[in-house]
Amino acid sequence: ESDPEPAAGPFDPFFISRAAEKAAPAVVNLTFQSKEYLGLMRMQSGGSGFIIDKDGTIVTNAHVVEAGAHPLRGGGMGGRRRRRKEGSLTVTLQDGRSFPAKVVNTDPLSDLAIVKLECGKEESFPTVKLGDSRKIRIGEWVVALGSPLLLKNTVTCGIISCIERKRSELGIPGSRTDYIQTDAAINVGNSGGPLVNLRGEVIGINSIKALSADGVSFAIPIETAKFVIHQILTTGRVVRPYIGIKMMDLSQDAAEILQRENPSFPRGLEAGVYVPQVVPGSPAEEAGFRAGDVIVTFGGAEVTRAEQIIELLGSQVGKRHQVVVVRDHGEKKVLYVTSEEAKS
Repeated sequence: ESDPEPAAGPFDPFFISRAAEKAAPAVVNLTFQSKEYLGLMRMQSGGSGFIIDKDGTIVTNAHVVEAGAHPLRGGGMGGRRRRRKEGSLTVTLQDGRSFPAKVVNTDPLSDLAIVKLECGKEESFPTVKLGDSRKIRIGEWVVALGSPLLLKNTVTCGIISCIERKRSELGIPGSRTDYIQTDAAINVGNSGGPLVNLRGEVIGINSIKALSADGVSFAIPIETAKFVIHQILTTGRVVRPYIGIKMMDLSQDAAEILQRENPSFPRGLEAGVYVPQVVPGSPAEEAGFRAGDVIVTFGGAEVTRAEQIIELLGSQVGKRHQVVVVRDHGEKKVLYVTSEEAKS
């Protein structure tokens, strides 16, 4: 006679299983194939994703479907123009069915992409439930699903180690998102797969593994993804505001160096956002910004980090912002800058 199944509880033997089972049917494996030497087919790359709509709309990482776009390798989030991987894209579901797919669009700044299954209208696919990454807590149990090392239908678990790991701490230039840090095992091939809570809700998108350590992985918060998903599906692209300045956080050490190079640099100013360059013809130049300005307030809020200005710019194009800058000899100036749409 078999042993009775343990009663369900917060830490019974199947508390991880239940969370995984809710999301797993909608988790997919993405595989690129390309024609190589002598016409042989070779697997070019793989990754994970998850279905958000019954019509076969999938969310994954941009670096899964773009060449040279991994955030911790050459190509990064910014700088060089990326290109789509060439070849055929095949998506395999948990139940073993496979479908060709196409990339709808990508957003390298958030490292997110939308992929669509190419199938008949009569097809209906399982979907995940999106959670709220604003409600997560340090120490909360999470489950990572995907295809590490092309091993499909893999589940790992761990806890949330940090709820808002800054992109600057990870050295990712140009990124527009902070990250959820977890000790759940995430490896090559997990990219684009869901990070779910114990209710089986997606709270993050597995994206990065620390190259020199185990148990240190990072996921894009689902709230960031919701914004990008909505923009791509409604407008075909992600619209972001642009004002046209380069920015650098002003620390005490940086202020001392600037004061030695420029005796007119304001004395006693040790916090703010330094502007080393203003893009010609940009909204910032039209508003009167100058190279060497130090931004101390933006939109009525005191700022000490460039990230704060990016966050205050938000997602609305055409908005007018009041900015207070400090110039040589401590001169304060109030400027008004209106953002325009950033060029991709």
